[in-house]
Amino acid sequence: MADRAPLLRAEAVVKHFPAGLGATVKAVENVSFEIYPGETVGLVGESGCGKSTLGRMVTQLLPVTSGNIFFDGVDLTKLRGEKLRQYRRQLQMIFQDPYSSLNPRMTVGDIIAEPLENFGLLRGRAKDKRVQELLKVVGLNPYFNNRYPHEFSGGQRQRIGIARALALQPKLIVADEPISALDVSIQAQIINLMEDLQKEFQLTYLFIAHDLSVVRHISDRVMVMYLGKIVEVADSVEIYRNPRHPYTKALLSAIPIPDPEIQSKRRIVELTGEIPSPVNPPSGCRFHTRCPIAQLPTPCADQEPALEEKARNHRAACFFSEKVAVAV
Repeated sequence: MADRAPLLRAEAVVKHFPAGLGATVKAVENVSFEIYPGETVGLVGESGCGKSTLGRMVTQLLPVTSGNIFFDGVDLTKLRGEKLRQYRRQLQMIFQDPYSSLNPRMTVGDIIAEPLENFGLLRGRAKDKRVQELLKVVGLNPYFNNRYPHEFSGGQRQRIGIARALALQPKLIVADEPISALDVSIQAQIINLMEDLQKEFQLTYLFIAHDLSVVRHISDRVMVMYLGKIVEVADSVEIYRNPRHPYTKALLSAIPIPDPEIQSKRRIVELTGEIPSPVNPPSGCRFHTRCPIAQLPTPCADQEPALEEKARNHRAACFFSEKVAVAV
């Protein structure tokens, strides 16, 4: 992909939140990555690692503390007011909870039409026709536009959220755990819908999740995040077959296999201790307090490993990546 320009590029992005009494939550720390047109990049990690915060910075719902985010070559962090608002048309978000992300006092038609009205794109019958088209595209009855969110199931509500995200014909959609609040039986339907829409509308996705089996299915590349930092980036096939970071290996070993015989022979990588607080992250490698291959006190506890290439198009932030077993 080096022969073409990325659609989105983040450079040394940082996000800190004040936590009172002079403390600071270091939610995202010095993160850089690229997303190329038409691809799906999965972002995985434990709850609280900074995934959603990073996704909201990409869409400029949260300002960066420092760093730069380039979209189509334009630095979004330098834009303000109307210029930023216009670029937001091309950056949309699908939220995690389909129950709280839809206004219960608005009809489905009004919810989907709101972006069109905000940008003055369509009015009257043309707007109503566009709403019905969007409902049909996401697999809902186009004549449900006068109903309210409480009349729909969780899966149907998420389809409405997807229709709203598509209304402005964006180039990039950030999907923040879009299936985690849904029944397992519905999750596959939403994933398949998102893949079909990507092909039909040439969409690019940043897909945030904690379920690695889902990310493996939908993603072209995978970024693994731990305590505010990206610790591994690789092609989705490669990262599952040959993880180069012990945290990635631990996550992969926790994925259940629906074959009792194979599952019984697997070695689960057990991580000791709790995730450190982002208010006071460990020195050196942030994973060293739980890492089964860490060498202490040096270099793991006093030097921060760079996210560097360990194999072709495979980067990891680990001093001893060659010790991470190939087979999970």
